[in-house]
Amino acid sequence: MRYRRRGLIALVAVALLVTACKAGSKADSSGDGGGGTGGSGGGGGGTQSTAPAASSVVTHHLSGADDNPHTLLHSGSAGTAPIPSGSASDGKLTAQSFDGIPKAGALFLGVGGVASAHYCTASVVHSPSGDLIATAGHCVRNKLFGGWLDHILFVPGYHDEVAPYGVWVATTAYVDSRWADSEDQDADIAFLKVRKAGGGSQTLESLTGASTFTAGPGYTNAVSIVAYPLTAKRPVGCATSTSKFSATQLRLDCAGLPEGASGSPFLASGDRLVGVLGGYQQGGDSSQTSYSIYFDDRIAAVFQAATGS
Repeated sequence: MRYRRRGLIALVAVALLVTACKAGSKADSSGDGGGGTGGSGGGGGGTQSTAPAASSVVTHHLSGADDNPHTLLHSGSAGTAPIPSGSASDGKLTAQSFDGIPKAGALFLGVGGVASAHYCTASVVHSPSGDLIATAGHCVRNKLFGGWLDHILFVPGYHDEVAPYGVWVATTAYVDSRWADSEDQDADIAFLKVRKAGGGSQTLESLTGASTFTAGPGYTNAVSIVAYPLTAKRPVGCATSTSKFSATQLRLDCAGLPEGASGSPFLASGDRLVGVLGGYQQGGDSSQTSYSIYFDDRIAAVFQAATGS
């Protein structure tokens, strides 16, 4: 989101500087196979390309996969209210603040073993292993920050400094090679496998529920969106419809989706994930109109690689 990136750039830059000072920089990439490499966020994990049908998928093992971060977040109840419809004034729809839903959450940066500020949004996607989330590709690999962000934490249902389901550490990232190589706006999505910080026997999905990744969803869908504005303690939501911006992009009109909204899920009826805020202009150049890539066969191949299907 170029319009919304200024605060995000400053936040991530400070986080990366602190991480580099504490941990040093170490890059360990292998088997690149044209998929793009690069270390950031205090180190680069191993990266390799695979080639499912119709797409080249880059798998990156985050160097922070073994982190067990400290956090100032505390336990508490998840939000129970539905995603708000938004407020309408003068024909303009604006997202409204609420307590959130279990399967959507905020992405935090792990800095020096501590969960710092949140910077993007993600959501739980159904998978056989029950440990998969989806977000924007630029929240995971971004050339502005030197490549991969290797210390990513997911807090599902986050609100008011409460982590209802704990903190989950990202271990493995899956992206389309078009994003890894050139940040192609039509491939701005990433899937992340996660594990519970401190361990645990339950899967993420068993706690929060999940949406179903839906390939070829069509361009017009009634959707609800959940987003975490940068530095906000509560998410915002609205209900609207997507439209066709191009053959490879969806458009969504709802104001009040500023920095931090990148990766927000477009949730359609039947718990279907039909979009992820990002894509064109990394999500849009204003907080009033947002975009998502269209989930075509190549994006479906990335999802299939992430789920092992």
